[in-house]
Amino acid sequence: MRELAEKHKEKLADHKKMVEDWYEYFGHNNDRYWEYTKFVCASNLSSTDIASLNTLKKPTVQFNMLEAMVSHLRSDFAKQEPSFEVRAADGVPLEMLTEEFIATEKVVEGYLRAIFNDATNDGLQSNINTDQLVGGFSVVWIRTDYVNEFSFEQNIIVERVFDPTLTFFDPLARTSHKGDGQYCGMLIPYTHDKFVQEYGEEAAKDIKFNRAESLGGFSWSYQNQSEDVVLVAFMFEKKYKKRKIVLLSNGHVVPKENYEELLLRWDDITQPPAVLDTREVQVESIVHYQFCETKELHYAETDFKHLPLVFVDGNSVLVRGDIGTAQTGSASGTSESGSTQQMTRPYVYHAKDAQRCMNFAGQTMMAEIEGMVMHKWVVAIESIPDNEKYLPAYQNPQLASVLVYNAFDDKTGQRLEGPREVQRTQTPPIVESTFMNARMTIQSCLGSYDAQQGIVGDNLSGKAIMQGAMQSDSTAGPYLINYIKAWNRIGQIVVDLIPKYYKTPRSLPVIDMDGKRRFQIVNAPKQTENENAQDREQEQQGEDNQGAEEGNEQESVSLQYEPHTLQIKIEAGVNSSVQKQKDMDLLTRLMGSSETFSEFMNGYGLEILIDNLEIKNADSLKMLSAKFMQAKEEQAKAQSQQPDPVQMEMEAITNIEMAKVEQRREAQQGDMAIKAAQVAIAKQKNDIEYDRLMAEIEEYNAKTAQAEHKAVAEESKAAVDLVIEVAKLHHEQSKPME
Repeated sequence: MRELAEKHKEKLADHKKMVEDWYEYFGHNNDRYWEYTKFVCASNLSSTDIASLNTLKKPTVQFNMLEAMVSHLRSDFAKQEPSFEVRAADGVPLEMLTEEFIATEKVVEGYLRAIFNDATNDGLQSNINTDQLVGGFSVVWIRTDYVNEFSFEQNIIVERVFDPTLTFFDPLARTSHKGDGQYCGMLIPYTHDKFVQEYGEEAAKDIKFNRAESLGGFSWSYQNQSEDVVLVAFMFEKKYKKRKIVLLSNGHVVPKENYEELLLRWDDITQPPAVLDTREVQVESIVHYQFCETKELHYAETDFKHLPLVFVDGNSVLVRGDIGTAQTGSASGTSESGSTQQMTRPYVYHAKDAQRCMNFAGQTMMAEIEGMVMHKWVVAIESIPDNEKYLPAYQNPQLASVLVYNAFDDKTGQRLEGPREVQRTQTPPIVESTFMNARMTIQSCLGSYDAQQGIVGDNLSGKAIMQGAMQSDSTAGPYLINYIKAWNRIGQIVVDLIPKYYKTPRSLPVIDMDGKRRFQIVNAPKQTENENAQDREQEQQGEDNQGAEEGNEQESVSLQYEPHTLQIKIEAGVNSSVQKQKDMDLLTRLMGSSETFSEFMNGYGLEILIDNLEIKNADSLKMLSAKFMQAKEEQAKAQSQQPDPVQMEMEAITNIEMAKVEQRREAQQGDMAIKAAQVAIAKQKNDIEYDRLMAEIEEYNAKTAQAEHKAVAEESKAAVDLVIEVAKLHHEQSKPME
C-alpha cells in the first residue's frame, strides 16, 4: 500500500486543489445549509439579533412556524412508498429473456426495496428528505462492508453521509446527482491520536495545527477546543481503459479477452458462439485515494463502475454572478456578468424574511406588554390623607373600596385636584395586524394552503381542507422530483454491484410488490438429475410433512448477470395519507353508484381497498383478505364440482329431446336414402334407354352408310362397264377395212 502511495505522491497537489476549488465554488451553499438548519431547527435569532434586542430592551422571543411546516412535509413523506421496477435494458436479445432472467429481475427488484426500506437503514429516506427541506441538499454514500468480523461475504450498504457539507464533487458535473463528474469525495475529521493509529506517526509529523483557522476558511488541520483535528480526504476518481468487445451469435456482448478464454475452456461437442461484430470502447473504473494535507495515504482500485457518492439536490438553480451579494439585492449581485454557479435553496428559503417579520412584530408586542404601566392612579401627594386606613385603596386598586382624598391643602388652603386614572398608551394596530398576518404571509411564500382552504365564513369544508393539504404537498414537488432522480442513480449503482459482490450461495432479504418480506436463496448450485429423481419419488410417496416441505421449497436464483442487461426505474408512489383518504372516498362513491363495480371491488379489488386504509395492522388484514379470497375460490370450485338436481333434470330432458331429434334425423336419412335409390334406379333406366337409343342410331347409321356404299359401288360398276363398252366400240371402229 505504501509503495502505491509513493507512486501517486506527485498527485497530492492536484488532489488538494480539487478539494479547495470545490469549497471555493460551493462554499456559499455549505454556509446556507448550516444557516437554515440553525434558523429552522434551533433558533430564529442569531447572535447579532440577540445583541440588537438587548440594546433595544426587547425580549428575545421567537415564534417559529417554519419547523412546523417542514415537519408536516416530513411526516407525510414518511409514508412514501417508492415504486421500483427492474426490467431488461433496451437492446437485450430475445434469446436472453428466459424464465431465469425474469426471475433474476424480480429478485433484484425485491432486494432494492429491502435495502431502501427505512426500517433497516436508520431512516435513510426521511433523513435525506430532511436535508433537502432544511439545508437544500444531501449526499448518499454507497459502499460495501463485510457481514461481520468473521465473514468473507460483503453486503451493499446505502447510507447518508453524516455531514453533507464535508463532501466535494467535480464543479463541471451537470447532472443533478453529479455522477457525470470526474471525481467526488468526502472529508473525514480525525483526531490526532486516531490519525496516528490509522496511518502512523510518519504521516502526522509534518501536519501543523492552527487554532485561528477552521473549516470555514478551509484548513486541512485545525484545533477544535483542546483537540487537534486532521481532515482526511476519501476521494474517488474515474479512470478510463480501452477494451475490445465482441457481439456473439447467441446475443451476448462480452470483452474480447473473456471470449478468448471461453474458447480455451470450451469442451462441448457443439460449436462455440461465433463473433458477429467487434468494436473498441472506453470502460470506466473507479480508483480510491486517501490523502491529508501533507501526504498521499492510500491508493486502491475498486470494483465500482460509478462514483459512489450521489448528490441529492433540493431545488437548486443556476445563477450568474455573485450569489452572496445577490441575496442582499445589490447591483453587483444581479449583474449578468461573471460565472454561472449552482445555488441550492432550502424549502423555507423565501419564507425566512416573513418569519423574521413575524418575530419582530411579536417582540414589539411583548416589549409593549413587558413595559406596560401598572400604576392605576395619578394623585398629588398633598391630597393623600394621612390616615393609613385610606392607603390600601390607592395601593390595591383591585380591591373594592372608596378612594378618599384631601380636597384642600391643610397649609395653604388651596383646592387640590382629585386623583385621576392613568391613561395607558395603546400598541399601534399595525403591530398586531402584522403579527397576525405574518402567518398567512409565510404560508403564501411556501405555497402551503392547508390551513386556509375550506374556510367559508364560519363554515368548514372537510373536502376543501383535504384538497388544500394535497396542494401543500404539491409545493414540495421539486424536492421529491430531485429525490427520485438521486434514487434512480443509487439503484443503478446497486444493480451494477450486485453480481460483483454476491457471487456465493447465500440468502438475501426481499420485499415483494405486495409488501411481503421474505428471504431469497441466490447462487445455489442446481440439483443433479439423481437429486431431482429422489425429489419426485418423495412427492409420489405423499409424506405427512408435505405441507412443511412446500413451505420451505424455494428455487435458487442466479445473480450472475451482466449489469448492462438490466435497467432500473424508480418512481414516486402515493405518499399522502390525505390522498389515500380521497381515493377511498372516490372508491366508496363509485361502489355505491354501480353494483357491478361494487361486486368487482369486493372480489378482485379487495386488496386495493385495504391498501388505501390507514389503520393498525393493515398488513395483517391484507394477508387475511388474500386467504379469504383463496378460500372463497376453493369453495366456489368445490360447489361447481357437486351435481345440481335441477341441472341434472335439465340435462335428462335435453338428452330425451336430443334422442327424438336423432330419431327424426335417422328417419329423414332413411327417406332420403330411399329417394336416392329411386333416383339412382331411374337414372340407371335412363342410362339403359340412352344406350339402346344410341345403339339403334349407330345401327341405322351403319345400314345407311352400307346402302350408300352399295349404291356408289353399283354406280361405279355401271360406269366402268359403260367405259369398257365404249372402249370396245371405239376399238372396233378403228380397225382397217379388209
